[in-house]
Amino acid sequence: MRNVSPIRSEAKSISRREQRKQEVRGRINEAALSLFGSQGFELTTVEEICEAAEVARKTFYNYYGSKQDLIRELSDSMLYDETSNVVALAIEKFPSTRERLGYVFSVMVDNLQRYEDLERCLIHQTLMELSSESSKAGQQLGKLNNAFVQLMREGRALGDVTAEYSVEFAGEMVMGAINTVIMNWIHDPAYPLYDRIQEVNRYINNALLVA
Repeated sequence: MRNVSPIRSEAKSISRREQRKQEVRGRINEAALSLFGSQGFELTTVEEICEAAEVARKTFYNYYGSKQDLIRELSDSMLYDETSNVVALAIEKFPSTRERLGYVFSVMVDNLQRYEDLERCLIHQTLMELSSESSKAGQQLGKLNNAFVQLMREGRALGDVTAEYSVEFAGEMVMGAINTVIMNWIHDPAYPLYDRIQEVNRYINNALLVA
């Protein structure tokens, strides 16, 4: 019988535990996303999430201190981290700022169309988080702003972003325009979000890019 190194055996055991934890967390997250999207955050209970994820209530609290902690993590991942990754991918994938912005806005529209109720729920909760001094949402928003500043900085290096304004101001204007239309959409179900996003794209192109 072949001997198994205690160190290697322990490493394998830890790896399996981590895989199991990721699997359970994933089930909780998927269940929560489905319920938040269909019936909203306030009406969804921890019990319903646990039932949908097929986990015990105690298991849920091993991963999240509260339902608010859960949606905070989902918002960070799906709104901030994902958007920052899309901006980074646009910079890597496309040769001009015009194409990069077009890609970012097209992904935004696609996500909002496919996951409208869920996106509305996550954004609404994020706006509530921003009112709290202890919230990480403000820091996350700053990171996302930095992603757009970097997009403008890369464009300046290419020569297709106007030198009339600083790249910091240009990035802030992109973020500000996006935030404005999203906030209007949150408060007005009839708001023409998709038309406005297209208008924002045209406005940014005309105001900040070199023809």
